[in-house]
Parts: sequence; C-alpha cells; structure tokens
Amino acid sequence: MNNLNRIVLIFMIFAWYSCNENLSLKEEDVLKYDYLKPFIVSKKINFKGNHNIDDENFEFSYKVEDTKNILKEINHNANKAHWIIQDLSTNKISYSKQIKIIKSTLSSVVVNIKILENDDRIYFEVK
Repeated sequence: MNNLNRIVLIFMIFAWYSCNENLSLKEEDVLKYDYLKPFIVSKKINFKGNHNIDDENFEFSYKVEDTKNILKEINHNANKAHWIIQDLSTNKISYSKQIKIIKSTLSSVVVNIKILENDDRIYFEVK
C-alpha cells in the first residue's frame, strides 16, 4: 500500500468516526430537561442511554418489573404535563409537545416509547 492510499484510508476512518458523535447519557442528564421528567419513573433499574450530538436525539431505556403499570404511570404523568398522544399501537406509543427550548422559539418534541414482547425494558427515543 503506497503512502497516498494510507493517507486516504486514515482520513476516511477519521471522517467516519467524527461524523457520528454519541455520548453516554445518564439518568441525571435526562432529568435536567424538565419536559422529560414524566417519562422517568421511580421503580426502574439498569438505566442506559446515549445522546447523539449531531442530530440532538436522545435514546434511553430502563428495566421495570411491571411494564403495564409503569406505562399507565407514564401516561398519567404525560397527560398531566400536557403531552399529546400521536400514535398508539401494541408495541409503540408516541407523545408530542411544543416546548420552548430557546427563549421565544417553540420546538416540537416527540417521545417514542417502544415495548418489546417478552422484554422487561422500556425504550425511549426523544427527537
């Protein structure tokens, strides 16, 4: 392999890794956003998450013992905080809300909740 090919290969690897900035996301990080608090419940374990800086999306999940009751609690909290259900199916619930993120600018935030069959983990995607 000649020097030019090596340089191109190194540049391509660098560009590939730098294009997708994912950071580890902790529960405390999510709780900094008041509008996401309805989706964090007290009876959970094994919180995992990541934050894609490039497109500002969050993904997080946690395990629960009773998915059905936890989803009822999340729905109650979301309704109380004026989140609107956009989509409801057997394994997915989508909520949306207009949030003032910058002083006078409203942004539409969508929280997708996925539930997988025979899985005690609830998955969240925030866009």
